[in-house]
Formats: sequence, C-alpha cells, structure tokens
Amino acid sequence: METPKILFVDDDENLLGALRRQLRGKFNLLTAVGGEQALEILADEGPIAICVADMRMPGMDGIKVLEEIGKRSPETVRMMLTGNADQTTAVEAINRGKIFRFFNKPYEDAALEAGLRDGLRQYQLITAERQLIEQTLAGSVKVLTEVLAQLNPVVFGRAMRVKKWCDMIVHDVGYPQPWELGLAALLCPIGLVSLPPDILARMAQDKTLQPLERDIVMRTPEVGRRLIANIPRLEQIAGIVHLQNRNFDGTGFPDGAAFGMEIPLGARILRILNDLGARVIGDAPMEHDFDELARHRHRYDPVLFDHLRSLLAFVDDGQEYEGPPEGREMIVLLKDLRVDDFLMTDIETVENRILLTHGQFISKLQLQRLRVFETLHKFREPIEIRRGARPPTPDEDRPATGAEE
Repeated sequence: METPKILFVDDDENLLGALRRQLRGKFNLLTAVGGEQALEILADEGPIAICVADMRMPGMDGIKVLEEIGKRSPETVRMMLTGNADQTTAVEAINRGKIFRFFNKPYEDAALEAGLRDGLRQYQLITAERQLIEQTLAGSVKVLTEVLAQLNPVVFGRAMRVKKWCDMIVHDVGYPQPWELGLAALLCPIGLVSLPPDILARMAQDKTLQPLERDIVMRTPEVGRRLIANIPRLEQIAGIVHLQNRNFDGTGFPDGAAFGMEIPLGARILRILNDLGARVIGDAPMEHDFDELARHRHRYDPVLFDHLRSLLAFVDDGQEYEGPPEGREMIVLLKDLRVDDFLMTDIETVENRILLTHGQFISKLQLQRLRVFETLHKFREPIEIRRGARPPTPDEDRPATGAEE
C-alpha cells in the first residue's frame, strides 16, 4: 500500500526546500509553489492525506487553497502554516478551510512532525469510516432489493427497467450524483413490504382498490422513506422515495408536500419513469407510451417530460403501433389455454407468484411448463386472452417474459 502523501504549499521556495530536507525519509512529501500548482498536484498525484498551506501567498491565499482542496478532496486533512495567527485569521480558516491544526512561523521541528503524525491518524480514521459506510451501504441496499425481489418479482422487474432508463438519461439531464438516481429507482417500491398479501395480489392484477386499501397504499412511500433514511448517505434517496407520487401541480401524495420545482429532481424524473414503466411491455418505451402519459400532463414537470421523451421514446418508422394484437377477446381457465394465445393478464399462483406476465404470446414450451406447474400449484383464474392473433415469427423479437423457473 502506498505511503500517504503530504502536500506543503508555500510561495517561499527556500522554506519548501528546508522542509524537504527536514522530513526526507520520515514522510511521503510533495511541495507546491502557490495555490495553482497545489491544485494541479492534487489532480495529478491524489489522493492527498494532508495539505499544509501558508496563509500569506500572492494570488490564492492559504484559506482559499484549503477551501478548494476541501471541495475537491473532502477526506484530505487541512493544516495551516502562518506567521500571522491573529484571531480573525484563525476563525476564517476554521470556518472556510476546516483546519485541523495551526503551525506558527518559525515552527519547531518536533511540533511539526508530531502534528503531521496526528494528521495522518485523522486521515486514517476518516478513510476507514468511509470504507465502513460504503460496505454498510452496499450490504443494506442488497438486503432491501432482495426482499423486494422475493416479495413481488414483477414490481422488482419493473424497478430494474426504470433503473436502466435512469442510467441512460442521467448524464443528459445533468443529475449531480449519477449513482443516486438509479438506486432511487430500485428502492422506490420498497415501501410495499408493509402491504398485506391480499392488497399486493389485487395490485398485481390491476384490480380497483377499496378506499381503505388505497389509503394503506398511499402510506407506502413514507414507509420506504423511513426504511431508507436509516442507511448512511441515502438521505437524498429517502426524500426522493417519499415524493415519488407527488405531482408537479401539487396534487398526488403525500399531502402538503412540495410542488413544482420544489420537488427534488430525482422525484420529478421517477414520477415520469415509474408511470412509464407501469405501461411499457418491453424495454423500449414508444412514442405512444408518452402520448398516454401526456393525457395526465399535470403530474409531470413539462420541460423534463419533453426532454425524457426526446431521450427515450423509440420511433419505428417502418411499423405503426396498433395496440394489442387483433384477435377474439376471451376469458378462459388455465386448462383451456392454447399455444399462441396472447395474454392480457398475468398468470400467477394464489400465493402471488407470477409465472408469465401479460403482453406476450404463449409458446409451446411455456404451455408445457404451465401444465407441470398446474399439478403442483393452484392458480388465479380465469385468465383474459386474445385468441386468433398472429404471433411473432421466429426471427421477430418476442416481448419480455415473466419470472419463469
């Protein structure tokens, strides 16, 4: 492992030379003549464990240098070397530069070396805490997403699709923390863990919920917010999850929350993409999908809606969208399903396990599997289908399938 680096910044080259001679063999030392060179060294040689800057320098003074170092490398321990240690300088350095230690000119060799060792210990504490938080964060998110995947594979699959769209647009929309948006997309449905199984089943079937059931569902973003807020560094994501159903015009839920541009950018993005994910069958949203969402424009940030449409909407000039395939609509039992029937509803067990999602033609292999599962499980019936429609030919893309074994 590389020895942690210490950067001294001063406009006096003689002083920097003396420091190099004094500290040679004791520390991994870098020196910079002035603030501009210090920032260049940080960019080229980083990470820097400690930066010690002189207060009085032409151009960029020590406080400004340490302030910039803190912005670009927050874990770097900042110290000041000054011959003007008045109270005003000290207060400004602490408030703006987040100074760990002061050294007065002329300094004592032993005091300087002891202070640098204290700074290295502080740096080790900071980096160890970051590593612990990152490991805790990764483990916590993994647990939450696995719980959601087991609870409702269809909802989790939809969240994965929305995350994919987030990854596609995150840089184009200028999102400040790219990792945050995709993670928020995955965790948006986590509040569903609080719902009773019967409500989850009704939601999976797109059945109308009773008023009391709707009230319970409307509380799930708050449940999700509380769950996520307990994980370090996910405070912003918790806020996004809490406001994911808040409409741009101030309607939606939770009541009394922000509206318009006050809603966090991540929540405004996911308000659009979550609705898109609820109606798109495959991975690529089409122009007509955005047309359907546009019927409820009050829900969405209008500028953001048009931007996402330009980034994501897939236009196939060679094929006009005509809705579900032609065929006779029927309601049948599982035993009466045939090869090439087009599913209008999901096929799921009474235990809420989805075997095939709607929006696809049943293949011969899928039907054989269903016959096997039929002997082992009880299914929700009847099933809505369209029969007589033309299925895709082998060289055409089939719609995405559900969670088959």
